Amino acid sequence: MTVSSDRLFRRTLWGNAVLSVASGVVLAAFAGPFARVATEAPVQVLGLDLMIVFELLGVGFVAFGALCAWVASRPEMPMGWARAIFVLDTSWVAISAVMLALPASWTTAGITGIVVVAAIVADLAILEYLGLRKISAAK
Repeated sequence: MTVSSDRLFRRTLWGNAVLSVASGVVLAAFAGPFARVATEAPVQVLGLDLMIVFELLGVGFVAFGALCAWVASRPEMPMGWARAIFVLDTSWVAISAVMLALPASWTTAGITGIVVVAAIVADLAILEYLGLRKISAAK
């Protein structure tokens, strides 16, 4: 793998890292207001209040961003982790679609938030896919 063959993927991972950490901090810090704006009625996920779910997701985003930064910063990119990040991003988009299909009382703001985040993650996943293809072609 040459530097030029993995440049797209590394840059995408760095972008993913920055966006994930920043959005995770904001989501964890403002979980209560986001939960109140996202639904018209209290929502529980696996027995947890939506605010707690948002806090946990925020912490998870920060950890995911750290993973993206770690993978991007390695001189020899760990391809197993690189592919795992791609799978997690594509899974996020699929889970977002399922969330919209669930019988929850999402507000327009809640629906908009889910769709916007899913679109951003889908864009990152597309760039990751293209980067992974470029790396594979260079081998």
